[in-house]
Amino acid sequence: MKQILLAMKDASDNNGGGIIYGFVAAGQVWQMLSYDGASFRMTREITVVFNGMDEDEESWMKEGSVLVDCMFVALSNGGIVKKDVVAVAE
Repeated sequence: MKQILLAMKDASDNNGGGIIYGFVAAGQVWQMLSYDGASFRMTREITVVFNGMDEDEESWMKEGSVLVDCMFVALSNGGIVKKDVVAVAE
């Protein structure tokens, strides 16, 4: 945890501020962090992979898809996602 927090602070200090996002992944459990130059925020633990998830899509969509939302926010809020670019998965 110390390593990601220090990396996020360093990224903020060296890039003129803005909101910095990070993810902590411990196998099946993830957390998203953000740093606004003054304070850190952290989501609750999100279980993104669980036994039988392919058979229980409803549970994953209810609980695990929040990770997709977090990544979208992180990448579209000044990140690498451009509003005029459409990504197509094959």
